[in-house]
Amino acid sequence: MSRINEKKYYNIILFFANKIKNGTLGKLKMMKLLYFLDFDFFEKYGKSVTGDKYLRWENGPVPRKAEQIIKQMNGVDIKISKRKVGNGYNDQQHIEALKTFDLNLFSKEELIMMDDIADKWEKFSGTEMKNASHGEAPWIATKPNEIIDYNLAYYRNKYGEMDKD
Repeated sequence: MSRINEKKYYNIILFFANKIKNGTLGKLKMMKLLYFLDFDFFEKYGKSVTGDKYLRWENGPVPRKAEQIIKQMNGVDIKISKRKVGNGYNDQQHIEALKTFDLNLFSKEELIMMDDIADKWEKFSGTEMKNASHGEAPWIATKPNEIIDYNLAYYRNKYGEMDKD
């Protein structure tokens, strides 16, 4: 597994925070964006973008380092605010960018994939993305709390795509 490039990781989070401004970007959604970015990229190019490992948690695949990096970024690069959602719902976290991201850290392929992921999932909630990840081989084939093998990316059906038999 490639080593984590923290600068790149920060900028991926900044990228998504800059790109998705419709109020749906909370921590759960950010974790799933990172998952789909890494596993889609791995499936196509044989490596991940963040270099992070993913754990199979109840809420879907979670990148190991993301929580720590988001904490470090909060108040400096991003702002995390809590929003009241309504009766019976937990307050929703909302992530917004305080800075722009550095394009120069990424290959053309990585930028295209980041763009595609942001466009594809922009209108979905974190919960909908969690449910989508639960339907995929990487989550299904991994025991709770264990590390998800990137090679399971090759056994996924893309969410929302029909089998092409």
